[in-house]
Parts: sequence; C-alpha cells; structure tokens
Amino acid sequence: MMFRGSSETEPARRGRRLGLAAVVLAGALAASVAAPASVAAPASAAPVKINACGWNPGANGERAYYEHCASNTNVWIQVKRWPRSNYHRCVGPGRTNLDFDATGAWYDSNYQGGLCSHPGDTGP
Repeated sequence: MMFRGSSETEPARRGRRLGLAAVVLAGALAASVAAPASVAAPASAAPVKINACGWNPGANGERAYYEHCASNTNVWIQVKRWPRSNYHRCVGPGRTNLDFDATGAWYDSNYQGGLCSHPGDTGP
C-alpha cells in the first residue's frame, strides 16, 4: 500500500478501488442467485398447472375443454367432433368443458363477427 507523497497517482488508486468494488458486487450477485439446497422446494411439492389458452384435450380422465383467456369478452369457437358434426359455441372467459367426443376447438372470428353475448349459445 502506498501513502501520500508516493509515486502512485490518484486515478490509478481510484481505478483499482472501483475494480475491487465490481468484483465484490459480482460475487454478491452470484451468491444470491445460487440458493443452497436446504432452501430448495421439497420434492413432494406438486408443480403448478398452467392452463393453455384455447383447445385443451384433457388428460387423466379429464374432459376436453376450451380455455378463453380474455377477461372481458365472449367469443364464438368452432368445436370439432367425431363422429358427430361440428358446431359453434359461445364461450365466456375461463374454462368451458366440451362434449365427450370433441377432437378440437378454436376461436372463429368469421362466425358472426367472432363475438357473442350469451355463453352456452350454440350455432350450426
């Protein structure tokens, strides 16, 4: 370490101090990201299920459904069924369970303008 009156200049000492501060900050950030194993979630915790917007075929005995993710509109979807014929259905925000034989469903902007008033209404 040099003292006042030595040959080392002030900017050089300041640069070294800033470099040291950067290293300390980087180390602190790395330590905060890497949590110890004892803090990790227990293995028995169930993962959070996030429903996808649109058609969902259902799983594990669950019925097929359509998830409408907008919160302020009702829309027409076209429901595809087999072996019966397809039809349109008005759905509101959230999950709408579909027929047992539904094989697909999608938003149909071409059917009556895409928007509807009464969830549950059906059309050809």
